[in-house]
Formats: sequence, C-alpha cells, structure tokens
Amino acid sequence: MKRTLYCVKRTIPYRLWCVSRTLQKFITPDMKFLCITDIHNRLEPLQHILNHAGPIDGVLLGGDLTNFGTPADVEKIVQIAQSLKFPVLAVAGNCDSAAIDQRLVELGVSIAGRGMIINDIGIHGLSAAPPWHRGMYGFTEEELARHLQAGYSQVKNARRHVVLTHVPPRDMKLDRTHFFQHVGSTALREFVEQTRPALVVCGHLHESRGVDMLGPTVVVNCGPAASGYYAIAEIDDQVRVDLCRC
Repeated sequence: MKRTLYCVKRTIPYRLWCVSRTLQKFITPDMKFLCITDIHNRLEPLQHILNHAGPIDGVLLGGDLTNFGTPADVEKIVQIAQSLKFPVLAVAGNCDSAAIDQRLVELGVSIAGRGMIINDIGIHGLSAAPPWHRGMYGFTEEELARHLQAGYSQVKNARRHVVLTHVPPRDMKLDRTHFFQHVGSTALREFVEQTRPALVVCGHLHESRGVDMLGPTVVVNCGPAASGYYAIAEIDDQVRVDLCRC
C-alpha cells in the first residue's frame, strides 16, 4: 500500500491548526478518518480499501458513490462501509442522484445540508456539484451556498468544524481538469474563506488528487476509490493527511 504523508505543521511551520482533541462518538482523542470518494459503484476496490486502511475512528464518503446508479446500489455501498463497525457519514456526488441523496438520509448517514456538534466539533456536508454536464446531479452556486449555510447554522457555535463535500473549492490545484480548467465551486470557496474550517474532504476531479491549503484550512481531494485511492485524515492538535492507494 503506497502512502504519501502531508503534515500541516511541516508545510506551514509557523502556524498550528488546532482542532478539538476528542469526539466521544469517534472513540479516541486522536481521531483518524478514512476518507473515500468516487467509488463509482466499484465494490471490489472499496472492500480492498476497507481491508487495508488500518485502525480508524470513522468513515467519510464524499460522493459519486455510484455511477448513475440506484438507491439500492448506494445502500449496498453504505452497508459495506458500515462493516467496519465505525460511524459512516456521506454525501452524494454529481454521478449520483436526488433519489440516492434521499436514500442516504433514510439510511441515517447523510450529512448533506445538515450539521452535528460532537464535543464542540461541528461536521456538515454538501452533495452534488455546480452545473457541469447534462444529466448529472447538480445545483446552482446559489443553491450550494444555501446548503452550506443550512448545515453550518447547526454547527456554527462549535469551536472547530469539518466539511465533507463532493466538489472541491474553486481555483485550487485540487479542482483542475486534464485541460487545466478549474471547475470547483465558487460558493464553497467563499464559504471556506469566511468560516475557516479545520478540514475539507472532497473528490470529484480524479486527476487532481492531492492536498492543498485555503488559508488555514486543509483541503484534500482523495482521488478515485474506484482505482484504489483514498486518504486518511488524522486530527488532534494539528491536521495530517495521508494519501494512500491499495
């Protein structure tokens, strides 16, 4: 299993990005999240990732869970992710659908447009992407901004917060196509600049896997799980991201 480690303290040596040391629901003071995006209904790579991820405290599923699939498809994916017996949180992507987004709600794992506060850390999410290609699940930037604010309104009193989203913020190295066109969300970028979350977990652009900074915020594009890529995000007194492939 190949790993590439990104440590925020080493990247920006004169700043320390602090987050809460505990989330009761996630068991340990030093939280470790398995971050998976762009599964595209590929169950075998997903199972390999779950088998090789090592000790974790929670699973974050960042959209494109199916490949224009059905609610039954996403239910199976969630069940596989829950086999680790750790909490699973999820949002839908542009290759999913409104019906899939709704099934995530029914399964009790959706964090899209919703927020929770656990031990003074707020977590909320954003499904879909700005309009891109016909037939894809998307929202206007105005709608995305409203969804972000809806979730944030439920966690704004938390000391720190994490955003789980499918699309990256606009104009970063994480949102470029093969033709170097930026296709991330302007609404998300503005939101991150204003609220300064500790961590943003995203995917969407398979070719732009990596870690970048937006002000004090660590942003990770996990890469396509369909090809075995994923990330481990560890949060204690700093944020560390390990890019992995199995």
